[in-house]
Amino acid sequence: MTNPLAQFRSGLFGSRGVDVGAALEYVDQLASASSDPVAVQTAARVLLNTVIGAVDQILTSRSPERLALIELIDERIAASASNIDQQISDWMDNNVDHGHLIGEWMSDNFDVTDYNVDDAIESWMSNNLADEVESVVKNSLTFSVMVN
Repeated sequence: MTNPLAQFRSGLFGSRGVDVGAALEYVDQLASASSDPVAVQTAARVLLNTVIGAVDQILTSRSPERLALIELIDERIAASASNIDQQISDWMDNNVDHGHLIGEWMSDNFDVTDYNVDDAIESWMSNNLADEVESVVKNSLTFSVMVN
């Protein structure tokens, strides 16, 4: 990209490189030696504000290079995002021991002594077995009486 301000450069005048502070100090020195220092300062500041605005416009413009870079970034993001689920899954498989985490969680949250199987079976039998046997007997057995 070429600098659109370059067309205003003149070989008749010096420069302070890119040191804007030094250039403004030079303007102050000349203004104090002038018969109308306020006019010189005003003109210099108008010029400076104009240059700042022009540079801002250049920096925020969409140059072909910038557009190509944005397009390249977008393509890479799209390519990366298209299989992001698989990438996450692969990372999890390679970096996380699920079996260990589940076992650790189970041991932290459950204690085998909290669940005594014998007590659980005995409790269920005392609450349900009599009803179940009665139901089976009523529904399955038929009595026949024979008289001779």
